[in-house]
Amino acid sequence: MRKLFKVVSIALTISLSISSAVNANTLSATTSTIATAKFEPLPLEASAPPGVSPEVYFDESSKTYFLYTTAEITKIYTSKDGLVWSEASNYRLPNGFDWSIVKMGENNYRLYYASIMPGVAGTVRCSQQKKALYYATSTDLLNWSAQPGPIMDDVGCGVPHVLKKRDGKYLLYYNTITYKHGMHMQSSDDGIKWSVIPGVISNNEYLVDPAPIEMPDGTFLMVAATGGNPQKNELQQLQLLSSKDGISWEHRDSALYAPPGYSVLDPALKLIDGRLRIWHGYTPGMDHSKSKITSGNLTLGTGAVSSPAKQEAKVTCAKGNKTKQVSGKCPKGFTKKK
Repeated sequence: MRKLFKVVSIALTISLSISSAVNANTLSATTSTIATAKFEPLPLEASAPPGVSPEVYFDESSKTYFLYTTAEITKIYTSKDGLVWSEASNYRLPNGFDWSIVKMGENNYRLYYASIMPGVAGTVRCSQQKKALYYATSTDLLNWSAQPGPIMDDVGCGVPHVLKKRDGKYLLYYNTITYKHGMHMQSSDDGIKWSVIPGVISNNEYLVDPAPIEMPDGTFLMVAATGGNPQKNELQQLQLLSSKDGISWEHRDSALYAPPGYSVLDPALKLIDGRLRIWHGYTPGMDHSKSKITSGNLTLGTGAVSSPAKQEAKVTCAKGNKTKQVSGKCPKGFTKKK
């Protein structure tokens, strides 16, 4: 009976070890976990907020979701489930769009946003007017005070996103054209002064609207969209990328989400209570004026799980009055004690 109990205990330990490894892998962004990742779209609510470029922030203390939209009139919505939204009351947004929120401390938030510089022509062919990056601050996620800016006078086109890493450094992702169109990056120590990181993410000119997060294990996961091409009847699709450092990215070959007849665009990716969720614009064809904000759940695949290492039996070795326990063979001069 004692031997049977030992066997069962060992089997249970191995099973729990494998299970823990699997669970850990589902919250790790690697080429293998994104390769088999699945997206489950949630129902589009009839009252879904109109707009594009959603930013969602989940406040742990109040268990409240905050949604910031880009539309003809930018708005803030709140929700208890992230699915059914109500417009907030008594809020103030700066004159801008394409929001991304960074928590700076307790009741201390920074809202990065883009705004058109009036009367200044764009420097890249994908934007007729120059689009600059600004930021605002808040203590309640509702009333935002614009700070002096811009902090970057040209963020090209598309939806910029600022990520604050756990090490306190910042990364900015945005679309522009250098030697080619694509998602570009800059880094910062304070989130105000930026330095260019050369190159285009995944060397892919078709990816736009980056939405990255840092995972619990320090890897990075990103959802982006394709730009689409109405002339070729190509609609926008959601794409998935992974990275070890937030700078060098691996792009999954197949689309994450491409519903027939609809464009899905401007994603916002969040990890809330251990679950990944994506909010995005959803519109028939390429008509962004009809876009509504909806969401879905993202489940990463499991990577290869290593079997528990086989433990070598311990042997007792003796040399005169000295004894020691080792794995495998006894050292030179020692003999195995029976």
